[in-house]
Amino acid sequence: MKKFLFYSGVISAIPMLLTGCIDQDYDLDNLDKTSDIRIDNLVLPMNLDAITLKDILDVDADSKIQAVTIDGKEFYAVTQHGEFNSQAIDIPQFGVNTPDVAPTNATFDLFTPMATKAASDPVSFEYHLHDFTSQKVEFNGTNIDESVKALYSLTSLPANLSVTLTAMDVPSFASVSFSSITLNILKGLKFSNIPSNYNYDPNTGVLAITNLDNSSNITVISLNLEGIDLTKYDTNVTNGVFAINDQLDITSSVIKVEIDPTKIPANYTPNNIITFSVKTNIDDLTVTHVSGEVEYKLEGDGLNIAPVDLTDIPDFLNQDGSNLKLANPQIYINLNNPVAPYNLYYQTGLKFTAVRESGSATFEPDNNKLIATRPNNAGPYNFLLAPSQTTPLPDYSANLEFIQFSSLSNLLSGNGLPDAIDIELINPGIPLQSVIDFELGKQIDGISGTYDFLAPIALNDGSVIVYSDKKDGWYSDDLDKLTIDVLQVDADVTTTLPLEAKLTAYPIDINGNRINQSKAEITLPANANGDHITIKMEGPIKDLDGIEFTAIVTPGSNEALAPSQTITLKNLKAKVSGVYTFDLDDDDDND
Repeated sequence: MKKFLFYSGVISAIPMLLTGCIDQDYDLDNLDKTSDIRIDNLVLPMNLDAITLKDILDVDADSKIQAVTIDGKEFYAVTQHGEFNSQAIDIPQFGVNTPDVAPTNATFDLFTPMATKAASDPVSFEYHLHDFTSQKVEFNGTNIDESVKALYSLTSLPANLSVTLTAMDVPSFASVSFSSITLNILKGLKFSNIPSNYNYDPNTGVLAITNLDNSSNITVISLNLEGIDLTKYDTNVTNGVFAINDQLDITSSVIKVEIDPTKIPANYTPNNIITFSVKTNIDDLTVTHVSGEVEYKLEGDGLNIAPVDLTDIPDFLNQDGSNLKLANPQIYINLNNPVAPYNLYYQTGLKFTAVRESGSATFEPDNNKLIATRPNNAGPYNFLLAPSQTTPLPDYSANLEFIQFSSLSNLLSGNGLPDAIDIELINPGIPLQSVIDFELGKQIDGISGTYDFLAPIALNDGSVIVYSDKKDGWYSDDLDKLTIDVLQVDADVTTTLPLEAKLTAYPIDINGNRINQSKAEITLPANANGDHITIKMEGPIKDLDGIEFTAIVTPGSNEALAPSQTITLKNLKAKVSGVYTFDLDDDDDND
């Protein structure tokens, strides 16, 4: 226990003076043997360390609030780092089926001008045929991925398109063949390895062939089909299907007929009707590449960003009266663009939701601005979304694009602290855009990236910060006898707070309780620099064991809370004035 020598020296002299004045014949048992001494401005020893925000804001290592240092400045911030990724981008191949084409027939009369020839001379002539019936042809695209919104052209694995012309009812002494033929087949077809004697115009669909190969009264026109230019048709992709309906016509042909009179049977009954059967076959197509328009929605659990859990916020920031706001909060996003080689870009919206039991509030960038990459640029890309531009985190400083997000500062504001902050990517994907010869069925790496949420903590108007510190252990036998009328504290105050604070001083007793009736208040100026203050606490004060200081700040500043924000009381001197009461018998016993 502390002893104050000043008291001891004064008090020890009092019994000596009293002894010399007392008559020994008197009975002193009934006399009041106490005495009071007036004490004025007695200086008490005390020393208080600086009061710092760091002392009262106790954050765990895994708390979402941490002390962060950027560009040499330290402050408290809600922080979260994470990664996101989508599933691989995959637009599958699809098929185009061609229902069977119904065969058609044509006939003509076989003309045999044998009368003008010697009986043994061969007869050869040409016949122009024009009356073939049209054949209905269909192409049906099915199971087209929903990401394919329009088709301009498609490329497929090699497929066969053939037209077989068969001459029937041909007598044994005759042979029939096509020397040339012109057909109207589908427009916009893409062929490979087309023979030199074939001439196809994709704009009209006309195929003209000369010098046809014929054998045994059969002519086969065979082509390698590898795609269709769909712009030649009025067709749309609807619910994953499209259809083309057209017809195949033989518009003209030159038929070569040869007759060997020597083979005509003697009993031959003339029958000059020749029938031609026309059979068209088109293999189903497997589409491997498309030109058109795509719109692809990115998916996958990796795009579900974990909420920012605020249930572990220190009580200091979650107390009644604290209305938190964020001092220029920042969301940093780094990502790639794996679809750049296909001259594509992708984009996403971003939404924050403050989740409370009483309801939720959502926040989005100004004008709902989207985060977007660029075609032909694989990245990486860096984005900063914040109310205002600031010195960025080093990992995101290269090629940084700023997107204004004015409302983000109010993310924590409201009736009570949110339980969590949800971060959501809105409709991430490849927006509607054109592709040329885009390869189907080839997986493309998904979108991936990292993010950092950095939200410096500040307080709205009406919030309260309480700084508190105390010193005790002063109590001694001498202080037990002192009734204090006035306890005066002088100090030099320095603060790094950008606002005023109300400082209250409380005497505390030996039980650690505040002696509230003796408290005193004073206003500390903002950014004080060694300003002198005097606080007077009026008694009566008994059993003094120390003093407690509480500084209450009601901020409305955009400046973030920082460990370096301090209230420092230096050169503290505590003076007491009051009455010291002692018992003379106790003093005699001490002698």
